[in-house]
Amino acid sequence: GVYISRLICSDTYFLLGFDHGSKRYFLPLNFYLAMHYEQTGHDDPGLKITKRGWIIPPLSVSENHRGPYPLVLAQIRSDFDKVKKILYKITGPGANEFPVCLFTMDRDTGHLYVRQELDREKQDKYMLFAHAEEAGSGTDAEQPMEIIINVIDQNDNKPVFNQSTYKGEVPEASTKGFEVIQVVATDADEPNTDNSDIRYRIMSQKPEEPSPNMFTINPATGVIRVNEAELDREKVPKYELVVMAADNKGEGLTGFTKVIIKVTDSNDHAPVFTDLGQATVEENKVDALVVKMLVKDGDEPHTMAWNAKFSIIDGDPGNLFTVETGTNKQEGIISTAKSLDFERTSKHTLLVTVENEAPFAVPLVTSTATVVVTVEDVNEPPIFDPKEKHVSKREDLAVNSTVVRYTATDPDVGRKQKVM
Repeated sequence: GVYISRLICSDTYFLLGFDHGSKRYFLPLNFYLAMHYEQTGHDDPGLKITKRGWIIPPLSVSENHRGPYPLVLAQIRSDFDKVKKILYKITGPGANEFPVCLFTMDRDTGHLYVRQELDREKQDKYMLFAHAEEAGSGTDAEQPMEIIINVIDQNDNKPVFNQSTYKGEVPEASTKGFEVIQVVATDADEPNTDNSDIRYRIMSQKPEEPSPNMFTINPATGVIRVNEAELDREKVPKYELVVMAADNKGEGLTGFTKVIIKVTDSNDHAPVFTDLGQATVEENKVDALVVKMLVKDGDEPHTMAWNAKFSIIDGDPGNLFTVETGTNKQEGIISTAKSLDFERTSKHTLLVTVENEAPFAVPLVTSTATVVVTVEDVNEPPIFDPKEKHVSKREDLAVNSTVVRYTATDPDVGRKQKVM
């Protein structure tokens, strides 16, 4: 026999067909009529269906359906119920297996019910078997028929970020487009649908300096990049962003996360001399302190971009001086490498430069200083020249005779001292 049945969750009518093997099939009514007309050339409502092979199409029900419950999904009928009493039942997970009694069937009418709201995220499909039994005998009047129930997704899950707070770093000299960090959110709704299609957006930035749009985010990938090449750690060392993820292509349910971006130091400040002190040193001393030169640097303290290093680039052809960096890394110490001679040169003019241990991240002017070293005179003893003199005389040389004349000179010519 053939019965016309409508699925409760759809406006589509189906032909419920049976053959003599007692197997049930569903076929959309419009497809059946078209097939019949093509075979006979006319619409014959009395056409007998004898071909086997039709199957019941999957049933569909929306998750979170408001009911009322029990909610009728479909009706299953056997053509044997015209001649005998048929009792209907269903088996399988969701019926007589866990979760038990989620679906039920009216034993007399064959109506299939769902008894409560479904959750697609817990289970997206149920496979049941419908049975038609002859009343009183308990034997099957029909072969069991498979029923597939698909749970239709609803947008009932908001995007969730995999971290409540993200932390990233960006060098202050970064150019526009520099990638900082990527945020990722997931949605438990059905994949590859609008319900799980996520878009990202930066909702706020603190502080809004020097621009409220220092960063930008790719709406599809969640990659955050530098949008304005004006990052300055010395002015703003940290930014805090609030990022939103919204499903339904950015128009649906929302989730939020926080992104903390630390601006790391780049060598964008050159060290500058601040105090040269008095550059004086006594003559004739080696490894003697000449002067300490102080500098200042705007970069992050105790980093390679802040630590100073010094060089003497002019005024010391004889390599009489050395310059080293002090332990505080902001001080240049000039010392004597060789003894100085006041009488030869009383002043030395040195040209000293200062840079950092790290190269400059941007073009900067190197700071230089001119250091005039004053050599202090020391009262030195007279000097015989030559230091040693060999003399030969006869052994019978008379008393008070002159053996040799040996004179000394005073190296301190500026003191006008008399050698006695």
